[in-house]
Amino acid sequence: MNEFVNLDIPAQAEYVVLGRLALAGLLRGRGYSEDAVADLKLALTEACSNSVRHAYDHDDGQVHLSFVLHDDRVIIRIRDEGAGFREDEEDCPACRAIPEIKLGDGGMGISIIRAVVDEFSLERPPEGGTVLVLTKRCDA
Repeated sequence: MNEFVNLDIPAQAEYVVLGRLALAGLLRGRGYSEDAVADLKLALTEACSNSVRHAYDHDDGQVHLSFVLHDDRVIIRIRDEGAGFREDEEDCPACRAIPEIKLGDGGMGISIIRAVVDEFSLERPPEGGTVLVLTKRCDA
């Protein structure tokens, strides 16, 4: 049975933790190793941080998260309607002030995401914004 969850968070660093908690809760008891869950939380943090840092000029935007759990994989979509970002820009400085959020070195976010997921795509829809799609197969 597939499970589908949507979560919209304000594009502010302090709300990224909610996405991490939702993801960990959804994967609990689904056969993902602790390492895989930690990797996915890191990937989600990096992706959300890009939206927080680059998508909006002020704090009135949102980051839209969707989690689709299949028997053998999870698909995570991170979407914003902002200006977008370049893969070489520095990660979210405001996110660094929140102890629960562990980030990679500046400019390494997309590389980190690619390293820990099985499939990755970065889309720029015609209507604007950025969509990151991350897929991780169950490792149990």
